Amino acid sequence: MNKLERRDDFFKGAVAGMIGAVVKYGFNELIQFLQIAKYENNATAITLVFTQYERSLLFWTIGFIHALLIGAFFGVIIAFIFDYIFTEKYYYLKGIAIGIGIYFFNFGVMAKVFNYPADIATLPGDVMSMFLSLVIYAVVTVYALKRLEFFRRI
Repeated sequence: MNKLERRDDFFKGAVAGMIGAVVKYGFNELIQFLQIAKYENNATAITLVFTQYERSLLFWTIGFIHALLIGAFFGVIIAFIFDYIFTEKYYYLKGIAIGIGIYFFNFGVMAKVFNYPADIATLPGDVMSMFLSLVIYAVVTVYALKRLEFFRRI
């Protein structure tokens, strides 16, 4: 029987996506700590489920877990994209394009569905932070796929 998954896409994609999510999370937390952005990761990671959140260790932990799960989800999608659509050639540029696509999907299409804070789209520091963090996420995820030998010929 022919299987859709040819290169251990699910496992390697999930691991690579979680690695990318950790780097993205760290970047956004740093930008918020430096007061370049008003909101940190929890404004987007927690509001997928909760309508509001507070700044506490419990909510930070829940937000981090959500970020890992979201990262794993998109990592699997990225792995399947590279398995079936893209080649390895210029994978960093393709990672940047994927990050831009995730940004437009996340903030252009899904922002209201996910209950993001209303003013997040009007704050330049937050918009740029989210944009850069999603590009960083995708590039790190693609690099992690490379390091996990995902692009090895089948």
